[in-house]
Amino acid sequence: MGPAHPQLVLLAAIALLFAGLLPQALGRGKGHGAGAVNPQVAGICSRTPFPEVCTSTAGRHASKYPVIDNLAVLNMQVEAFSKRVAQARKHVAKSARTIPPAQSQALTFCDTMYMNTQDTIGAAQRAITFKDTGTAKIMLQLAVQDFESCDRPFTQANAANPMGKFDKELNQMANNCMTLANMI
Repeated sequence: MGPAHPQLVLLAAIALLFAGLLPQALGRGKGHGAGAVNPQVAGICSRTPFPEVCTSTAGRHASKYPVIDNLAVLNMQVEAFSKRVAQARKHVAKSARTIPPAQSQALTFCDTMYMNTQDTIGAAQRAITFKDTGTAKIMLQLAVQDFESCDRPFTQANAANPMGKFDKELNQMANNCMTLANMI
């Protein structure tokens, strides 16, 4: 094999650039340190209200699925949603050590709501297994109501909610899940 022709290398780089793949080919793709997202996952996620959240969270689970379709991406997003709720509960425990005592009751309420959300997500996962999208959507809507309730005691106390960032991302993930449930 002889040396690579510079024109062919340049043409390949231009083709990758126009295809949007040059950053991934160079190891500089978007995401949380992850590699390129499966194009099938990205295509399905592009039809959700928060495609970046979908690809950066659901895309991490693509290797577990032999077939990538709407149902698989829904399962990926619900799994990521469940893991993020668990991370939110860990953050509650950390925040409880630094929050003023007057707000600790509100934080305890948040933890209870996240625990309820975990149970509701479990019910949604079981419904998805049986392709019962109606029940899955209801469970996902209940999950949203649970973690959105976390903000209420902080608003009433006119205090900043240390869980606000989590609640925003969880809301986006839940909306993606509901949209994906409508696709199956």
